[in-house]
Amino acid sequence: MLKKVVRENDEHKMQYRTLIEDFHDKDFVFSRGNGYPFVTKTILMRMNRILDKTSIKKHATPHIFRHTYISMAAEAKIDIATVMEKVGHEDMKTTMKIYTHVTNKMKKDASEQISNLYGNILEKITF
Repeated sequence: MLKKVVRENDEHKMQYRTLIEDFHDKDFVFSRGNGYPFVTKTILMRMNRILDKTSIKKHATPHIFRHTYISMAAEAKIDIATVMEKVGHEDMKTTMKIYTHVTNKMKKDASEQISNLYGNILEKITF
C-alpha cells in the first residue's frame, strides 16, 4: 500500500510541481496537494474522530506511529543505522530507547531460534 502511495505522490508531483508556484518538493509521504505536510494538529483531530468510533481507549498521537515503526523494525531485525536514517534520528540514544525494547514476539522468537539451533545438541554428542 505504501509503495502505491509513493507512486501516486510521484505522479502528482510530476504533474503539479511546475503548475503550483510554491510547490514543496520534499517527498513527504502524506502531504497536501501543494506538497507541504499536513499540520500535526489536523492529523491528531482526525485520529481522535476515528478512535471515538472504536472501542480503543488508549490515548494515541501521530507520534505513536514512529514508535510502532521502530519496534516493528527491531522485530524484523533491521539494523539500527537504517532505522535511524528512516526516522530521522541523529542521536543513537533516541533510537536505542525504543529499538532495544524487547517485545514479546522477539522473546518468543529468541527461544525458538535457540531451540532450533541447539535443541538436540546433546543427542549429537557421542562418547
